[in-house]
Amino acid sequence: MNLKQRFIYKSAIGFSLGVFITIIINIIVGFIFHGSLNENPYTEIRNNMDFTKIMLELLTGGILGCVGNGGSVVYEIESWSIIKATFTHFVVTMAVYVIVGLYNGWLLPRHSMVNVIQIVMMVFAYFMIWLSQYLIYKKSINDINEDMKYFKNGEKI
Repeated sequence: MNLKQRFIYKSAIGFSLGVFITIIINIIVGFIFHGSLNENPYTEIRNNMDFTKIMLELLTGGILGCVGNGGSVVYEIESWSIIKATFTHFVVTMAVYVIVGLYNGWLLPRHSMVNVIQIVMMVFAYFMIWLSQYLIYKKSINDINEDMKYFKNGEKI
């Protein structure tokens, strides 16, 4: 599978995850602010305007997932360092997050503490996902290196 095909594949998975995560976040936020799961936007769509807003939020959440997951193919460009790939992926993902956040009303068009909290949460989530992936790949590489040592020495695994 070439880079373009991997991007399309990962983007499709990311879109689905983005929609799913948007649903989960909306249910949690609805529960926190209304104290009941019956008050979340998916159980009480009162008119077409609410439905349209929810569908647009799911679409933009899917786009954010698409960019985040699909954009991870930059880590597969062998000529790029981990720093260059991470910086590129982070900047693009955060730019899309800000655009989507402003469009959906998650972020305000002026400076506010809400924006600071939202951006800090997004950076934290990005870092935690990056760190978990890094540790998984690092363990895999260590396992491969150990297997190669055994193979080189002629020992059984």
